[in-house]
This record gives sequence, C-alpha cells and structure tokens, in this order.
Amino acid sequence: MSKPTVLITGACGLLGAHLMAGLSRQAHVVGVDRNPWWGDVPLEMLRGDLAEPDFLQETVRAVAPDIVIHCAALTDVDACEQDPARAYAANATLTRHLVRAVPEGRLTVYLSTDGVFQGNQPLATEQDPPCPRTVYGRSKVHGEWDVVLTTRNHLIVRTNFYGWSSGRKTTFGEWLYRALEHREPATLFTDCFFTPIYVVDLVERLTRLLEGPFRGLVHLGGRERLSKHAFGLLMAEAGGFSTASIRAGSMDQVPSKAQRPKDMSLSSERFVHLTGCDLPEARAGLRRFLDDRNRPLSARGTPAEARVA
Repeated sequence: MSKPTVLITGACGLLGAHLMAGLSRQAHVVGVDRNPWWGDVPLEMLRGDLAEPDFLQETVRAVAPDIVIHCAALTDVDACEQDPARAYAANATLTRHLVRAVPEGRLTVYLSTDGVFQGNQPLATEQDPPCPRTVYGRSKVHGEWDVVLTTRNHLIVRTNFYGWSSGRKTTFGEWLYRALEHREPATLFTDCFFTPIYVVDLVERLTRLLEGPFRGLVHLGGRERLSKHAFGLLMAEAGGFSTASIRAGSMDQVPSKAQRPKDMSLSSERFVHLTGCDLPEARAGLRRFLDDRNRPLSARGTPAEARVA
C-alpha cells in the first residue's frame, strides 16, 4: 500500500516541525511555511505565504494531499488583541480558503486551542460551548466553524503543548527552562490552570487519531490539571534545579492587553475512549522534554506506540 501524502501548514513552527519529523516515518510529508526548514533531516518543503490565494491554490493542487494538517496560525495572544483584523485573517479567513481548496473527501485536521473557553470551570469537554475572552480565542473558534461548515471529513483538535523550537521564537517551556537553568527570577501564576502536553507526546497521539476513523472535535492534552506555578515546580524537580528563583504570583497582579482565561484545562476523556491510548503524565512528559534538549529533531520521540489505557 502506498504511503498517504500529508500536507502540513506552519511546518516550521513547533508543532508543525515535530509532525513533519514524526509522520515522515510512515507518510509522504510536504510542509509549507514562510520560514526555512530547521530539521536535521531534509524533508520536502514549499516556501511561501498561504495568505496569497494563487500560492494556496497551486500548493494544494501540486501536492494533492490525502490529509491536510493545518497548524499555521497567529498565536501571539497580545498581538491578536492589538490587531483583530490580522488575527481573523490568519486564523479564520486563511482556514476557510484552505479548507475550500482541499479536494472533496480528503481529511482536514485543524489544530485549535484551549483558549476558546471562558475559563471559569475546570476540565472543559467537547460538549461545553466555547466562549472565548480574547480576540485570539474568537478567531480560532471562527476557524473551527469554517472547517465544520465546509467539510464533514475533519478533525478539530484543541490542545496546549510545549517543547523545543527552532529558536526563532522562545516558547513558554524554553523560557521556563532557561530561567531555572540560570536561576533568573520567574513569576508563575498559581491561579492559571492548564493541561499541558509535551509536543512529542502530542504528535504520537495525533498519529493514532490519523490512523483511525475518528472524526469531529477532540480535546488532547496532558493527564493533570496544573497551575503554571505547579508546572514550573515540576520542571525544576525533573531537571534537578533549585526552586529559589520561582515566585508565586496571580494573573490579577499583571496587566495584560488581553483578558486571558484563568482555567484553560481540557478534559481529554473522549480521546482516551476513542483510541484506547492513555494521556501522558506530567512528570514523564517533562522528563522527555529535558532528555530531548540537545537531540536533533529527527531523534526526538523515537518510534513508540502510545501505551494502551
């Protein structure tokens, strides 16, 4: 049987690059991004801006994908708040144009966010209605709607992940690691909750979704609901760092352009029920994260099946 062709947008971002590396073991992957490929193994990449209609149409026509995984997005929450038009263009309009360009019957996978909820209750499920506080969250919800209205053959995956990136932008996990390594003061919120998942753990479980008949909306995060402060303490424990530089703080004490939700935690029980896979435990995910620090992209998360629950 021939390998499926998978087109990955935002292929040089944190998640897109790890999907490129992970899926290349069993599929023909083609990435598209405005930025250069940073992996250690050469993979097929198209450089360009999907916001240009001709480039988008030509990319989809030339690649003829069996699966499109749409990771490209404007994820800077404050930047979205400052420029709503840019946020909606990147996260909603582009999504609509892309999905409409995908040949009928092909699978579209849209990566969404835990930021679509109001954030006033723990462990949101797929049945809970989105009510985002931020422009970023609203633009991503519009992207979800465009996918649902355009094709029945879709997966929408809401998540919150961390990992080692290309270095073009510093991720939360990288910032926290460096603060701990250099004993720099880091204020972490005790009243901001999430269910983080290491990006390699996420890719392994996304692969399981792609291999099955699963469709619709799925939450996919880590096993535990943690505050940002608790997450920082766990990283310090896993890395053998002092916690002296970690300061406990409240979101209410820090001014922000966007009114961010305080509880972004997701219930991923539907994913477990559908696939039989477990969810990664926070300490195990952080150990993998730390072990992968100096490994090239292709060596992160060597082929391994997610454990059966």
